[in-house]
Amino acid sequence: MTTRVVLNVFAVVLLGITLALGDAVAQSSRTLVGTWTLVSADGFGPSPKGSLMFDDDGHFSAIFLRADLPSYASNNRSRGTADEYRAIASGSIAVFGTYTLDGTDLNLHIDGSTFPNWIGANRKRSNVTISTNEMRYTQPTPSTGGPPAVIVWRRASLALTAR
Repeated sequence: MTTRVVLNVFAVVLLGITLALGDAVAQSSRTLVGTWTLVSADGFGPSPKGSLMFDDDGHFSAIFLRADLPSYASNNRSRGTADEYRAIASGSIAVFGTYTLDGTDLNLHIDGSTFPNWIGANRKRSNVTISTNEMRYTQPTPSTGGPPAVIVWRRASLALTAR
């Protein structure tokens, strides 16, 4: 083989390795930073509402809401009925704490939550995939029990709208 052929083969191999590593490099903690809006989450019904925020210092906050949460008939959240409280508790959750991303595992340390059983716990999300505008992961142990749930988020637009 000539030197030129060897160099061309080397360049093609190097390009292939670089492209293969591109996904791994792109999926770093830095790619999480920003605000995400909820697209789908098993257990939160059709068209769920939610927000997930990661900062570059390793902190996060998340909220999940069913789209069909009832309003309080009393218009006072401290005077709801048992049915209203049950619907709100089963149709929403909020958490905050710190995070790390290790390969395809998102590790969350829960500092606070509307599900007190998680406070102080470490919770893992697996099979994390991040593209420019979408993030998916599996929640192996949902707070409501049941099988693992796939959660899908869309990156919030940075475009400012006129007011």
